[in-house]
This record gives sequence, C-alpha cells and structure tokens, in this order.
Amino acid sequence: MSYQFDFSVITSNWKYLASGLRITAEVTVYSLVIGALVGITIGIMRSSKNGLVRRVAMAYISVFRNTPALVQLFWVYYCLPMLIGIQISAVTSCVIALSAGAAAYIAEIMRAGIQAIDKGQLEAASTIGLSWSQTMRKIVLPQAFRQMVPPLVNEIVTLLKFSSLVSVLGVQDMTYNSQVLSSTTFRPIELYTALGVQYYVVCLLVSRFAAAVEKRMAIGA
Repeated sequence: MSYQFDFSVITSNWKYLASGLRITAEVTVYSLVIGALVGITIGIMRSSKNGLVRRVAMAYISVFRNTPALVQLFWVYYCLPMLIGIQISAVTSCVIALSAGAAAYIAEIMRAGIQAIDKGQLEAASTIGLSWSQTMRKIVLPQAFRQMVPPLVNEIVTLLKFSSLVSVLGVQDMTYNSQVLSSTTFRPIELYTALGVQYYVVCLLVSRFAAAVEKRMAIGA
C-alpha cells in the first residue's frame, strides 16, 4: 500500500477539532433537555384517560418515529421559516429538529415506564382519594423514572451520534471540521479515524456515567 500515514494533521489542528467537540456537546445537551421536557409531557399525554389527548400524543410519536432525522432537520431549516416568516439559524434548527425527534422516543420510554408500575398501586391511590394527576406525580413518575434510566442512556447515545447530521447545514461540529480538514489536507483516513475515536470515547464516557448513576439509584431504592 502506497499511502503514507501522517497523524500530525490531528495534533497540529487539535484546537480546531476541539472546537467542533464543543459545538457537538452543546447541540446534544440542548436537544436532550428540550427533548426530555417535551417527551415527558407527550409520554404523560400518551397515558392519559382522555381519548383525544392520547391520540394527539400517538400521532406526534408516529410522525417523528417514522420519518428520517435528516428529513426532519431539512424540514425545520428550509420549510419552517417559510411558514412562520422568521429566519432560523442552522444551530437552532438542529436543536429543534433533534429535540423534537428525541421527544418522540423519550415519550415511548416514559409510557413503558408508566405501564411497568403495578396497577394495584393505581387502584390503591384511587381508593385513598388521589386524583389522576396526584397519582402520577406522587406514585407513578418517581418509580417510572427508575425504570427509564437504561433506555434513556441509549437515547442519549443515539442523540449524540445523530448530532453529526448538523454538519450538512454547515454547523461546525466535529464531523464538519473533520470534513473541512480532510478536503484541505487530503488526509481522510487519519481525520475520519480520529473522528470515529472521538465519538466512541464520548459515547463510552456517557454510558459509563449513566451506568454509575443507575447503580447508585439501585442501591438507594
């Protein structure tokens, strides 16, 4: 093989690559927080006794789970501004699209967590006069969150990997910066290998941290 490896392109441009990691982290965190807030709301609506509310939640989940994340990103960036008459930046569009998609999956995680609660507890809550909202807030949700930790970890890692899609809009995340350097230095093997290692390490750290949190919650249960 005639290709000569030169990983100095990474060490000499580490600040530029590190700036991409910061953008990736920011987009992921903002999308996760917003997605969690919306997802929890949709998940509660999905478990509502009100048929209309439940169908609205089901429709939301169906739309975002059955359309590609890239299409959602394009729609928010190109189509939404035409409908509302307000220009949306690339970063904001990415956060909106990723959080909306994450919310659909988090809603299903929430629904599964709620359904895992023993129905006898719900009947007992009704017997002592608790309303549906009180039952959810005081009995169901605290227990459901414990059930949700493992699938939520998977969703966080998935969202982190999906954040690489923002590069198609010119957002200077890890993927975009690696693409730029690859085209200017002609070192795609080194740069894309380093990019894969970056994602692997970050996702691994997130998984390890979440595992530690889950273990602590299990001990405190």
